[in-house]
Amino acid sequence: MAARRRGPPPAAADAAAPHGGSAPDQQPSTSGRQAGAGPKSSSGGSRGKGGKAQRGLAADGKLRPLTIASPLLVLLLALLAALAVKQWPPDGLLGALTGGSSGDSSDSSSGGIAGGREEGGLLVADARGFFPKGCKWREVQEKGEDPGMWGLRRYQYWDAASRNWTEQQPAACVVPGLDPKEHKWRWRNGSPRSAADCNDNYCLYENLWFNNGRFYLLVDGEEGIEPWKLTRNQELNIMHVNDARQFVASTPHRVVPGDTLVFDFVFFLHPTAIGHWSEMLFPLFSILRQERSFARPPTQFLQLHLKRCHMMEWVRANLATALGVGPKQDLPPIMFQTEVADVGDQMAAPLEGIPPDTWVALDRVLVVKDIFTGGVRTFLDRRDAHLYRKMLYAQYGLPTPRKRSPLPRVITFQRKRANRRVVNEPELLKMLGEFGEVRVVEFNASTPFKTQLETMASTSVLVSVHTSNLANAQFLQPGSAVFEIIQRNWFWHGLDRSFQVQTEMMGDIHHYAWRATGANETRYIEPRDQARFGDWEPLQCNTEECVEAHTNVDVIVDIAAFRALLADRLPLVFAGWPVEAAALPWPEQEGAAEAEAEDFEDGP
Repeated sequence: MAARRRGPPPAAADAAAPHGGSAPDQQPSTSGRQAGAGPKSSSGGSRGKGGKAQRGLAADGKLRPLTIASPLLVLLLALLAALAVKQWPPDGLLGALTGGSSGDSSDSSSGGIAGGREEGGLLVADARGFFPKGCKWREVQEKGEDPGMWGLRRYQYWDAASRNWTEQQPAACVVPGLDPKEHKWRWRNGSPRSAADCNDNYCLYENLWFNNGRFYLLVDGEEGIEPWKLTRNQELNIMHVNDARQFVASTPHRVVPGDTLVFDFVFFLHPTAIGHWSEMLFPLFSILRQERSFARPPTQFLQLHLKRCHMMEWVRANLATALGVGPKQDLPPIMFQTEVADVGDQMAAPLEGIPPDTWVALDRVLVVKDIFTGGVRTFLDRRDAHLYRKMLYAQYGLPTPRKRSPLPRVITFQRKRANRRVVNEPELLKMLGEFGEVRVVEFNASTPFKTQLETMASTSVLVSVHTSNLANAQFLQPGSAVFEIIQRNWFWHGLDRSFQVQTEMMGDIHHYAWRATGANETRYIEPRDQARFGDWEPLQCNTEECVEAHTNVDVIVDIAAFRALLADRLPLVFAGWPVEAAALPWPEQEGAAEAEAEDFEDGP
């Protein structure tokens, strides 16, 4: 593809941003090319990691091999059965399996405003951190109101002119697209037909079409093409017509110019599971630095399926860093689907600001492959990991991360409230006190991200159960250590390593784990789960229901075993040993090797 002018990434040494404040009156601080040569496949038609070669479109409308990976496993929720009569969501809707894995204190299953305050007779959410320019919002509710996770939400928007909150949505909050006739739009490559260019980690599309929750490649000519998945939850459909120009001329449509980053949070049924946001935002950071033809930050960001209320401060802060937004900059415009009250209908909703049933041509699109379509779950290299942490600290005015000598003997225990609580927490805390100063923290969706980041920066040892809030572990300073408590029967497809993968990529954070293996170390919160899965062996716990049940447990820590682990490793950590020299093998789950071998033999 032709090179695109792009600005330099923000320097980590830039001044502190105005994104940490929460005062109600705080104001949050082009079109693409019209024609060009078709994209050249960087994959050369080779097969990706665990993927199968698919057939794609070149700019001339002919077929081109693309590297599109098959999903590991198609998971279906009971929800799908209820929605099947509508033929929606499409095949591939993510089940609650691993999304449920991160449901924790940062999750808000009820949909109420976490940590909201009363104002004018309403309960209002904080409005801190990064927002798109001219589109700062906050959720408001009547006292006692509970819309549920997917109910209709009510928002107020900041009016910079009147310096007041209003329910009138600013024009900057939508991307309406343009009328191609009125603006004399010139299609890329001279035609509205689609073009695709995929490699192992991402795909670039030209003239990608959207209509009522579905994406289409517009194809003309005699030869057909097989569809593939755009993302884990989103099918990529084929609209095969005789003549693309005639189809467009007879169809109401609009064009969204420039570079659009399409983002489908894989575990969208659990939008506050921040651990899974990391798995998608970290690869995105690397890919945007690698793909220099794509605007960084992009012209606009299309967030599929989720609502504004789901984009909490933690997500927006990390999204800003992933997109290359500097400390004094705003997020690019965020495109949402029109909010409705049902999760299935939400997936099929049209885009905000665009009339229903209108076809939308996205001029140029980048889609990062998720872990179910052949992508990776962390940065592509260590330099990116270190740069990301450095930039994130700079976003909130914190000193550049560095190795401290001597390492302060500060141990932070991350408490859980809803599930995966440590039953014998008092005994655990008393034992931790033998090794240093113990601090106890409890984060939720309303905890300011700056507070979370400052906690990581001042911590030397982080002790926590396997929880979504461990997504902050990779933001520890160099030389710090994580001691993770993993619940029983928790290993399916590497779930137990989801945070270890991130700290391992950092390369300067020690990460150890103690794993509950006995039934006497597990307390099921739901009696039904105890009756059904309490006696299951690890090898048997490879079903959706079993894994989901083990997100909803409390843990009884073997104090003697955990003390032995700390006594063995902490002297090395405090002495400043390199991570590789002080490492231990990850504690294997009995039966995990056999289970993974069976999965490999069965194939995806």
